[in-house]
Amino acid sequence: MKLNTIIFDLDGTLADTVPLTIFSIKEVVRELAGKEMSDEDVIREFGPVDTKIVENLVDEKIKDKAVNLYIKIFSENFDKYVQPIKGITELFDVLMKNRIRIGLFTGRGLKVSNIILEKLKIKNYFDAFLTGDDTKKPKPDPEGIHMVLNRLDSKPYESAYVGDFDVDIMASKAAGVMSILALWASNASTKLLELNPDKSFKTPYEFIDWIEKGAI
Repeated sequence: MKLNTIIFDLDGTLADTVPLTIFSIKEVVRELAGKEMSDEDVIREFGPVDTKIVENLVDEKIKDKAVNLYIKIFSENFDKYVQPIKGITELFDVLMKNRIRIGLFTGRGLKVSNIILEKLKIKNYFDAFLTGDDTKKPKPDPEGIHMVLNRLDSKPYESAYVGDFDVDIMASKAAGVMSILALWASNASTKLLELNPDKSFKTPYEFIDWIEKGAI
């Protein structure tokens, strides 16, 4: 398969942001709702866009305040919780050298996605950028992937989606693109190989080797 477009998931795939997300949500709920949540409590809320999760956990009257506080806590604690994944910028550089268009589709909201990409200094790599605020249907629905393909004028059979979770593989297959499993993510599991992704890589450097051997 000759690829000219690769679209990436964000959380877990490009940065391990889940611990910071959990911490930030817990802090908002503790400060504004006076409730203590466990990590497991927060994880059970995962699904909607992160800012929507925050809204759902506080009183209707303070939704905006809660979202603003969440964004503030997330930004201020980013460097403490999040470390860049080794090899990501090198991977992007190799893709650019090979004239592969780079897209991003994440189920996370726009404001926090921007914080992550700006903190990691990788935002300028993307030819197209789409977040959960832009879609009506979350993964595993292929809507978001199709929207990125349309923005890049790319065909599914020439494209791939890289993610670290089951819904990423399912969304890839539903969209008709190559599915690439990022096993380098801290929350990725080899059990996901049972979903038969087209490719899987343990590190971004394995991904780079595949590209440089002329695989795409």
